[in-house]
Amino acid sequence: MADVGEPDQVNELSKLEPNRVAVVLVDFQNDFCRPPGPDEDPAQTQANADAARSANHFAAEAASLGMRVIYSRQILDLAQLTPRQRREEEHSRLCLAGSDGAELFVEPVAGSRIVRKYRYDLWRSEEFTQALLDWDIAGLIIAGVELICCVLYAVLGAEERGFTYVVAQDLVSGMRSSDQANRVVRGYLRYVHPSVERAADLLSLWPAAGSR
Repeated sequence: MADVGEPDQVNELSKLEPNRVAVVLVDFQNDFCRPPGPDEDPAQTQANADAARSANHFAAEAASLGMRVIYSRQILDLAQLTPRQRREEEHSRLCLAGSDGAELFVEPVAGSRIVRKYRYDLWRSEEFTQALLDWDIAGLIIAGVELICCVLYAVLGAEERGFTYVVAQDLVSGMRSSDQANRVVRGYLRYVHPSVERAADLLSLWPAAGSR
């Protein structure tokens, strides 16, 4: 577990009723979690795929304790972007609106919500912030890809807005081509933000949740 800040945040998380805690699964989509083509190296996305499956299993267990589950999907829709952003993305096909690559790589947990975002920052998604309001969410357990952008934005946004939050280190990942940057960001999250090495350890914070 992290040396800085983690005990206080985990303690605060444990004080919340499970239904005020959301497991946020950032962008576990086909384009991030499976090889982009038959000639592509499957190792490029293997860590993401493993994290996606583990995170979905954790989310199902958390939901059984009463926690909420939110999946985000990054959608490339040029109509949703500023002119500068459109110039940056005009040749990209990653998570293109309507494509199979933009769909979730995992089967959503029953009762979860799926929200859309059009750039890296999850907090710019009105669907996401509305879900938090609808469910009166005060605590977040953050999982997802990619570490160097979308996960990082999710964490920084939670801190900026004063949420109680914890990063699940075993449920965040990034593509192999960004391994060095992934390690740097993982270390930053581990030592600056509240972080646990094993998400499963968080489930013991609510031992009697199922009987509430």
